[in-house]
Amino acid sequence: MKFALIFQNDVAAFLPETFLAISILVLLLHGSFLGASAASLYTYLTPSLVRLTSTILFLSIFLVLNNPVEHQTLWNALFVSDYLSTWAKFIILLGLIFCVSICEAYMFSVRFRAFEFFVFLISIGLSLCLLISSYDLLSIYLSMEFLSLIFYVLACWKKNSYFSAEAGLKYFILGSIASIFFLFGASLIYFGLGTTNLGAIALLTEKLTTPSPFILFGLICMISALLFKLGAAPYHMWIADVYEGAPTIVSFIFAVVPKFAVFVVILRLSFTSFWSFFPIFWEDFFCVCGLLSLFIGCFCGLGETKIKRLLAFSSVGHVGFLCLGLSCGNLEGVQGVLFYLLIYMLTSSFLWGYVVYLNLDATRHNSSFTSFTDAIGLVKSNPLLGFGVVLILFSLAGIPPLGGFFAKLNIFVGLVDASFYIVGVFAVLTSVISAFYYIRLIKIFYFEKNKDWFFFAPLSKGASTLLVLTSFALIFFMCTPNFYYLLTHKIGLGLMV
Repeated sequence: MKFALIFQNDVAAFLPETFLAISILVLLLHGSFLGASAASLYTYLTPSLVRLTSTILFLSIFLVLNNPVEHQTLWNALFVSDYLSTWAKFIILLGLIFCVSICEAYMFSVRFRAFEFFVFLISIGLSLCLLISSYDLLSIYLSMEFLSLIFYVLACWKKNSYFSAEAGLKYFILGSIASIFFLFGASLIYFGLGTTNLGAIALLTEKLTTPSPFILFGLICMISALLFKLGAAPYHMWIADVYEGAPTIVSFIFAVVPKFAVFVVILRLSFTSFWSFFPIFWEDFFCVCGLLSLFIGCFCGLGETKIKRLLAFSSVGHVGFLCLGLSCGNLEGVQGVLFYLLIYMLTSSFLWGYVVYLNLDATRHNSSFTSFTDAIGLVKSNPLLGFGVVLILFSLAGIPPLGGFFAKLNIFVGLVDASFYIVGVFAVLTSVISAFYYIRLIKIFYFEKNKDWFFFAPLSKGASTLLVLTSFALIFFMCTPNFYYLLTHKIGLGLMV
């Protein structure tokens, strides 16, 4: 008997993660050998690191899409390979490529010389791929901690900034408390069921009508920790300060990359392991979190004058819509959540790419934070970019026929199918109110006049690539939306079966 054949499928299915782990060592060696000679001439090192990181991420996407193992548990059921994990990894790695494409000009502007930033980017990809494939509470916790440690470091990356240090410290303290809650909840579930494997938990709870209070309290602790990572209310206290204090490129990563992976974990817990708890627990819990997130994201963003804080509260509101989609408990709700996540990632990538570009000019003028006034004159300076930003803002506000409208419409359809009529009416009202601060930005773009001279630097090649790709993806949706609907429907079916 050849013992090497026992884990043959496991190794084949884990090729993307193995490749990313080896790539981290390659980047470390590359930066270490060239870092000494490029200490003062950092422009020689950063472009090569950008090209190397982009190549690594493209090859990882190729390995993910050509995975020979379609559906199987791996490494003694600690991980799983299925249709949901394949497409979620593809979307996560695509978001990291968007980040790498825009970071070169930003690092040149703010004088980032450390090559470790790109090592952290690949480490984020590795941790998120592990988190998406996790099929055990312990592997979920370890992957989440791996990701959190990287985010703590990136949040306080600007060593000479008091606000960045405050953001990193606040995120570290609150994130550590959230990790404690997750571990405590996992221990309570192990106490009640005797296992931490998601598949075994699904079999044990399949016909469990009256769950133990230990299990319910453990679920509350675990899902609260996951919703903290998303910035959902009432666990949103950190999000505005961290988005504002962290470097803009790091805020881009926080806003765009990890949401899909965390929602995959929540979907596995609620729709696979504890599906029988839906009428007695999940509906009420996700409804409360969704309504609170919509309320806070709607009203707290009305008085903001800083773009990064505004986008932080906007993110809270969008997570509220996603929580309401989860509360439906049907296939339409799951498809609506996945479709919303896909459209939101594309639109927020475009908008945060614009904020990074705007922050370059604010940095040149010694401005600490990007405010609404920094955007005055954009339409006159670059009409095409200004028009694209306006369309993206309309999409986030939910104006038809843009993608954001259909994403919210899917959530509303799921709520109506689940007979949550009052919740749907409240979601529509908060969506209408939150459209005010998007329209206020458009009013500043087109109708405000700047008393001083203004100048916007030309877009870099990477930023132009990001904006063009996301724009084409959204235009492609407007022309043929069936591809996105069928993709999310197939992913949802793979989860529900």
